[in-house]
Amino acid sequence: MNFTSLIIFYIIWCAPSVIARADEGSLLMNSTRKSLRQEIQKQQTEQPVNQNASPETQSNQATDPKPWRSAHISRHHSRLRTVHGTVNIIGWGVLLPVGVIIARYFRKLSDDWYSLHILSQLSGFLLGTLGWGLGLSIKNAAKEQSLSTHGILGTIIFAFATLQLLALCLQAGEEQGCRKYWVIYHHVAGYALIVLIIANIFQGINNQSAAKRWEWVYGTLLGVLGLTALFLELFRFISI
Repeated sequence: MNFTSLIIFYIIWCAPSVIARADEGSLLMNSTRKSLRQEIQKQQTEQPVNQNASPETQSNQATDPKPWRSAHISRHHSRLRTVHGTVNIIGWGVLLPVGVIIARYFRKLSDDWYSLHILSQLSGFLLGTLGWGLGLSIKNAAKEQSLSTHGILGTIIFAFATLQLLALCLQAGEEQGCRKYWVIYHHVAGYALIVLIIANIFQGINNQSAAKRWEWVYGTLLGVLGLTALFLELFRFISI
């Protein structure tokens, strides 16, 4: 087993701990929310009610849950969703396609193409795994019971990406007859993974409050990657 395979196995081994840390963040957020809720209830009980006020005013005074506290929780949840989206866009949506571009177009341009390919794929997998774990934490914190399309696709993407990393460790040698089948599998699975990633990122963007801004940001990044791939494809065709 070569050094690259050892690194890949180590990354996959560490992935559960990354998710566990994200879950710890979810538990901390739940604990904070519970503490705030208890404090609000306590203040509601202890809050003096103006006896000279109308019954409606007295009711509002007794039930007012301190809106600024709810706003604080909402902002924290919004920041977590923003981090989730940003990490996933960089990891799954940028670094993995960059790795595909490197593998396809830089084989004959640089002797270091394979190392760069592995580096971008591992970096993308790590960030994507972190983003996936944050997504699970957000779902648990919101106490959502049903599975959303975005969540299902995210889990499928994580599974496919893990299989792709394992495939790098188990790839057949150049002299083996089954090498061509491994190459076909790796390429087809890789391109299918990129399509799923792009679709799921836009699916997640639709769940954001500032969807248009996110669409412009990722659309621009995707356009740059697409134009780069098109230019390199033309260069590759001319060079043949």
